[in-house]
Amino acid sequence: MPTLTARKFTGAFMLIGSVAGFVASFLLTIDKLKLLKDANFVPSCNISETLSCKSVILSKQAEVFGFPNSLIGIGAFAIFIVIAVALFADIQFPAWFWKIALFGVALSVLFSHWLAYQTTFVIGALCPYCMVAWFGTFLILSSVIQELLRLKSANTEDLNQKASIVTITGFMPIFHVLWLGLVIGAGFAGVN
Repeated sequence: MPTLTARKFTGAFMLIGSVAGFVASFLLTIDKLKLLKDANFVPSCNISETLSCKSVILSKQAEVFGFPNSLIGIGAFAIFIVIAVALFADIQFPAWFWKIALFGVALSVLFSHWLAYQTTFVIGALCPYCMVAWFGTFLILSSVIQELLRLKSANTEDLNQKASIVTITGFMPIFHVLWLGLVIGAGFAGVN
C-alpha cells in the first residue's frame, strides 16, 4: 500500500492539474458565451496576435462534437478534482478504477495534442486557456500513472522493481511538464 505522503503528493499534482484545467475550461466557456452575444467582444485571453483565444474559440475545431470542447473540460476536470480530493482523504480505489481513469485521461491527452496541432498549424494562434487545460491533462495523466505504478509496487516483493517504480513515479510529473513545454515551444516556433 502506498504511503499516505506519496498519495497526497499524487493527489496534489492531480488537484493542481484538475483545478487549472477546470478554471481554464470555465473561462473559455464564459468567453464563448460572451462572443455569441457580442461578435466584437474581446476575450480575456487575447494577449497578442499569436496568443489569441478568439480565433480559436470561433474555429470549427473548438466544437468538435457540436458543442464547445470547453464543456467537456468542465465535466472531466470536475471528476478529477473529486478523485484528487479522495486521494487526500486516503480513499483506496481498485486497480480497475485507475485503469479506466488512465484510459479516459489518455484520450484527453490525445485530444489535447490534436487540438494543439490544430491551433498552432491550422488556426495559427495559441490559446492561453487551452494551454492551461493541456497542462492540466498532463498533470492528471502523470498522477494516474503514478497511482497505477504504486499499486503495482505494492503487489511485488522484488525490491529492485519497487525501487525502479518509485524512481519512475518521481520523475513522471517532471517529464510531462517538460514534454508540454516542448509542445508549446514548438507551437510558438511554428506559428506564422
